[in-house]
Formats: sequence, C-alpha cells, structure tokens
Amino acid sequence: SPELNGRLSHLFFKEMEKKVGLPLADMVEVVKSRKVHYKDIISQPRRIHTTPQWSCILHDKDGKQRTFGPYTMNVERLKPWHTLSGRQEIYYDHQGIRELGEGLPTNKPPIDMVAVGDINLDKAGPKSKVFRFITPHGKWQIHSSFRDHWPMLHMSRGGPTVWLNPDDAKEIDVEDNNWVEMYCENGIQVVRAVVSHQVPRNMAICYHQVERHVNVPFSPLAKKNKFSGLRGGNNNASTRILMNPATMIGGYAQFSYYTNYWGPSPSERDHGVIIRKMPLGKEKKPIYQEKDLDKVPTGETT
Repeated sequence: SPELNGRLSHLFFKEMEKKVGLPLADMVEVVKSRKVHYKDIISQPRRIHTTPQWSCILHDKDGKQRTFGPYTMNVERLKPWHTLSGRQEIYYDHQGIRELGEGLPTNKPPIDMVAVGDINLDKAGPKSKVFRFITPHGKWQIHSSFRDHWPMLHMSRGGPTVWLNPDDAKEIDVEDNNWVEMYCENGIQVVRAVVSHQVPRNMAICYHQVERHVNVPFSPLAKKNKFSGLRGGNNNASTRILMNPATMIGGYAQFSYYTNYWGPSPSERDHGVIIRKMPLGKEKKPIYQEKDLDKVPTGETT
C-alpha cells in the first residue's frame, strides 16, 4: 500500500498531478525509498507515509514528522476538495437532497429507539436505565493491534469499557470499574463501567474498534434468554444499520459511494441501549471459561 511503500505513494501522487494540475509528488520525495515490512509493524507501531488516500501531510520535505491534521493537503497544497466544485460546500443543489430538506446543514434529534422497536422497555429491570449510545473513535488508538501493550494499559484499562455519568451510574447502583450489561433487541455487550464527569447525563460512550478483545466474560442476560452466543459482544453487538435516503443518491461528485462504508453517515453509531449492573453470582466475579458456564447467574444476584 502507498501508506507503507514510499515508491507507490510517489507513483500515486504523480498520477494525481495529471488530474489536478498541481505539483504534489515532491511531498513524498524524501520517503520514496522507504518501506515498512510486516516484521516492522509486529515489533512496534510505525508511522505511515503521506498518501493521496488521506488528506493530511504527515511529514515535511526533510522527512520531519508532523502531527496528523486532516485536510492540510487541501489547504497548504491547494489540492481540490472532493466536491462537485472542488471547494468546500455548504449548500447541496441536488433535487433529491432538497426534497429531503437537507440542502443546508440541518439539525435532527436522535431517533426514538423505543418507538422503532430497538428498545423493549418490558425487558428493563428495576435497576436499569435507557441511555443514548454513541461510539466515538478510540480514545488512545484507532485500528491498532497495540491497544493492550504495556504503555496503553497504563493509560487505559484494557478490555471493553463504557463511559457513564456519575449521576446516571448512581441510579443503577454502578460504581467505577463494575461490570455492566448493555442490551437492546439487536444484541448484548458486556463491559466495565468508567464513571466520569466528562460524560453528559443519559449518554453512554463506548469507544469503538477494540481490535484485540481481552477480558470478555459470559453474559448472564444472554444465558437467561437462551441465546446461542453467551459471551458479551463487541461495540457493534447492540447496533444495526438504519439506511438514510440521503446517502442513497450516488454517482454525483461527493455523493458517490466508497467501499469503506455504505454512505457517509454511520447511523448505527447513535442509538439506544438499556444498561444494568451485571449479576456476578455467589463467587462475585465474572465467568470466562466454558467449563464454568453453570456458574453464570441468570437472576439479579450481584
């Protein structure tokens, strides 16, 4: 890939120069002969090159590293923005967009997940609460296989977590580092609670993309409901994609699809879950091994 092969990055920029009519390949001249091999990335994290795939400039002409800053290539090197006009656009003059009332930036309230059936309040216990569930990019990493190495474990906790407001946590008898279950009609997650004043009321923040899962125990709620998968799921376990008609236009400048995602707005990142403190049974600890499945409680014992 051009991110790890300087020669490819230089070649790709040469092709881009033909399209935009601007000199760009000089940005990677200093790393033209640099390659990052598999043995390099399994030994320690490595910096990638500046490439046409991203909008940031990651190093200067002398090879000195720069902090990741999106759209620096568009601002500093005048590479056209990926829009119909090549400029930043606020108003979308497209019939389909206008009919949906989204010609200009529009604020819309979150979808009522109870009304659409994703949250069944009949399954909410006495010490549980409905939260607005969001999944920002990883707080200390993104798409990294080094999340649970020594420095990262001293900056965070390792394993899956959800961040809750102290007042919300108190309502459901949850203290910092307690195990909780987050669930709705789509699935169940088992995570530790991070209780922090940084979190707004009624919101659950689950930083996404925990690539190497550690400490994921079995879910008492999954056992109680006789689900086939009993181990608590990842950050997508409780989500589903809700298609937005505005992302289905396609074939029109910045509205064209890209293979990474179906449309520009991941709508499943903003939905709802019920959260309760996870019952731990008589031994007061979560169960991880298949041989101990009979010890997973199904009641409210904590």
